[in-house]
Amino acid sequence: MAPAAEDQSTPAVVVERREHALWARLARPARGNACGPDTIAGLRAWLAEGRSPQYPGLRALVLTGSGSSFCAGADMRVGAQYLDDPAALARYIRAGRDLVDAIAANPLPVVAAVNGVAFAGGFELVQAADIVIAARGARLGDAHARHGVVPGWGSSARLPRLVGPKVAAQLLLTGTDLDAETWHRLGLVSQVVEPDELGRAVDDVVAQLPADAATRSRLLRLSRDNAGGSLDAALAREWQELNDHLNEPGFLDGVRRFLS
Repeated sequence: MAPAAEDQSTPAVVVERREHALWARLARPARGNACGPDTIAGLRAWLAEGRSPQYPGLRALVLTGSGSSFCAGADMRVGAQYLDDPAALARYIRAGRDLVDAIAANPLPVVAAVNGVAFAGGFELVQAADIVIAARGARLGDAHARHGVVPGWGSSARLPRLVGPKVAAQLLLTGTDLDAETWHRLGLVSQVVEPDELGRAVDDVVAQLPADAATRSRLLRLSRDNAGGSLDAALAREWQELNDHLNEPGFLDGVRRFLS
């Protein structure tokens, strides 16, 4: 059975360039910005646009929501149509999982500007981001346990690495959501700001990211790769990146600026 079409009167995802970042705003506030097929396709297009020559000089991609929600997760009104076809339901969930994985592997840093609630799949979108800036009052959590299901977009793999296995186990098993300030203390949220300062705070962080693409890429790769695994492996990766960078003109230019 084909899923019901989303409202076509407005795009599911609104993309715009702001200074050094390409922003994607989820634009289905009446549905809590839940991710149906149109939203997934819109975010895929946003990722592709971020790699396009039409947007030179980008330093980051930014994902945010509209209304009182960042993202309520997968649109289960779509998923409900597949209850008699588990294989089709798995394909629908997999499309969202592939999107989240693509965000996590994007060559540009991804910033989640969490304007409101982020539950289940929306919470998994947040976990895939490199930097998370949240509005005070936003609530985030993996709500799958409340509905007797397991995550499908990566929460059980990423959350233990982000906040530790014991905290993650409790939150995954109970489906508890927490406020932005608590997630900041746990290390998932980078910064908490007043709601009317969210856009400005994101712009400020993006402006501080390295303009040099090679430096930015190396630091991003190390940050991602060294988030898990052994310390020895992480140190080896850093040393290898440094030695590769030593042979590039940009490294010596950076040393000169540091010494000046």
